[in-house]
Amino acid sequence: MLWLVDTIFFLMIAVTVLGAVWLSRKFKERYAEFPWWKAGMLIAVEVVAWVIAHQFVEWVQRHLWIIPIVAVVLIVIFLKKKKKKEQIL
Repeated sequence: MLWLVDTIFFLMIAVTVLGAVWLSRKFKERYAEFPWWKAGMLIAVEVVAWVIAHQFVEWVQRHLWIIPIVAVVLIVIFLKKKKKKEQIL
């Protein structure tokens, strides 16, 4: 499971970098300057999200007991929202 999260985030960052390089060439064709600082900020945010997601998935794998509790809470919330929608109609 952890390898899947890492692979998805790696591919997301790789596509962002490749897209930035492609866009910088398109900008250069039109004699415009590419905003590399914006691309760098986006990549930095993606790397931080990757680290947080990696740590979160590791924590969930160590504490599997939390999954049924979260599932029950989500089901209760979903059913309450559905009941409220039915009362409005």
